Amino acid sequence: MTDKKIALVTKQGCPYCKRAKSILNQDLNGKYNDQIDLVEQETDAGRFRQLQDQYQFQTVPTFIDQENGEILSASQEDAITQFLKEHLAG
Repeated sequence: MTDKKIALVTKQGCPYCKRAKSILNQDLNGKYNDQIDLVEQETDAGRFRQLQDQYQFQTVPTFIDQENGEILSASQEDAITQFLKEHLAG
């Protein structure tokens, strides 16, 4: 378990996951990266399954606010930026 508030759940080879990571790293210049726990299905299958069971998401990428349970399954810059602004300081 991590102390980071947001989990980003992804899969390798997923173009939408790649886009979401690009938004975090390039468009948002890594501003929120220290507050996001990246959980990739192939490298952390146990944590991936635990989050999927707990939050019942069906698609990736999915951002999860682990404090209040709100989720965002999207890869559009506007949606990701708005979710992070609402759920994270910075």
